Amino acid sequence: MRSTLDYLRDLVAFDTRNGTGDEVACVAWLAEALSRFAPDQLIIKTVPRSRGKPDSAYVLAIWGAPKALLNVHIDTVPSGEGWTADPLELVEREDRVHGLGTSDIKGAAAAILGALGTATPRNVAVLLSGDEEAGSEVMPAIIRSGYLDGIERAVVCEPTSCRVGRAHRGMLAMHVRYTGPGGHSSLSDTVAAPLLSATQFCARLGDYRQDHLDFGVDPFKGLCVNIGEVTSDGAYNVIPTTASAKVSMRPPPGDHVAAREADMVAIARSASPDAEIDTIVAFAPFATRDISAFTGMFDEAVVDLPYWTEASMLSQAGINAIVYGPGNLEQAHRPDEYVALDQLYAAQARYAQVLGGALS
Repeated sequence: MRSTLDYLRDLVAFDTRNGTGDEVACVAWLAEALSRFAPDQLIIKTVPRSRGKPDSAYVLAIWGAPKALLNVHIDTVPSGEGWTADPLELVEREDRVHGLGTSDIKGAAAAILGALGTATPRNVAVLLSGDEEAGSEVMPAIIRSGYLDGIERAVVCEPTSCRVGRAHRGMLAMHVRYTGPGGHSSLSDTVAAPLLSATQFCARLGDYRQDHLDFGVDPFKGLCVNIGEVTSDGAYNVIPTTASAKVSMRPPPGDHVAAREADMVAIARSASPDAEIDTIVAFAPFATRDISAFTGMFDEAVVDLPYWTEASMLSQAGINAIVYGPGNLEQAHRPDEYVALDQLYAAQARYAQVLGGALS
């Protein structure tokens, strides 16, 4: 029987950096691994993505008539600079293992595969899916397929240090573009000024942020408005022909993303009615529907999370979800990412209980 670390070593070796890696190949490997545990159904699908990204995929293994779901995303963020070893090679150092995705969240996928070697699955499903880190176009396709109909409870695996995540903010991101004929700066009093419009939009969005600093309740006060990027093709003596701003907002649990999106659109058009607006993502906040459905098995500390997860989408689909997994946000998305071995094996034990029917 293969060990959890054996599985993790193979998973880390797959380049699933979102937008550039091969998520389809990783899912095919996972489907082969899951098939060894004799699921009653094994569903493998490829999902096309927008914005020029290659296809992604998912595999859903089903035993019996599942009431509970374990879900892990298999894509990672880019590795970036500063690694002291190959990011796609698992490196063991004392009580932890390093590699891209070990914390977020291939460690959980390996722990589930390891748990399948010790548990007899009963009325449970395992969903391993791509494209969570930059777009989340796979999960909506899964929900639309109807394959999750009948699922009542879900454990969405993310790096929570083996604590139970019950709530987090939503995510709204927008790319706003302004254009004009351009020209010599001596004409700037009479020619459209795209960069001025872009900066006005950002300043007004900053005022909106300031006006909502006390909105919501702790630990989710405020809207977390961020001006991420402002660019143009101008110079100090050249009026730009185009300027754009990339901005985001993280509405708290209970807030309405569609209403915030409408406000952002209105602010963008107040700077210029001809603004070209592209909503990159508009994801709802999350709050567990009924935490008591998980008590008695998940006795770990309950926490609010600082990041968005696809538990939001499952919750919107009517599934009672929590977030739980090995690793920590401070260890993820950085050079020499790692997961502690004690957390990896603690998560494996919990996943084994879910696989055995504890939530079914």
